[in-house]
Amino acid sequence: MPACPLCEGAGGELLHQAQAWRLVLADEPEWPGLLRLIWTEHVVELSDLTEPQALELLQVLRRVERVLRDELSPDKVNVASLGNQVPHLHVHIVPRWRDDLTFPASIWTRPEPAAQAHGPLNAQTNTHANIQTNPPSNRQTNTQSRADAAAARRQSTVERLPALRRALVESLRFSH
Repeated sequence: MPACPLCEGAGGELLHQAQAWRLVLADEPEWPGLLRLIWTEHVVELSDLTEPQALELLQVLRRVERVLRDELSPDKVNVASLGNQVPHLHVHIVPRWRDDLTFPASIWTRPEPAAQAHGPLNAQTNTHANIQTNPPSNRQTNTQSRADAAAARRQSTVERLPALRRALVESLRFSH
């Protein structure tokens, strides 16, 4: 069995280590502020935890989400425990904004190319179902505007990460 990266390493910048779990800031340049709450013991699913352990995880998750909302003011916070690629219980806590390139889809969804955004391709005419012969010239401008807004949002979020780190460390100081 291959080694587990979350058993062997922190899984990101360690912000807090408790006996049962740790909180890390993920190294995800496209998604600054993405946090991972990682269970220390190698378990795969949430249902592998005892009731008191699961309650502790949920309490910490709620506290972390609150701090993230207070410090970064995202439009939405996504919380996900997937484990498909790394089968070790960890929860992604992801700040989201309406101007990010994949919103409202997950961060793991690739942004659609501009042509695909026009609808399915008609094989007989080699045109897209929702596009006219002369598409509006502002589609490319709108796509660029959204990309520019997302880049500005990322930069703004990066600038607020030190405050997020401090607030999380303070909030978790007296945790289990």
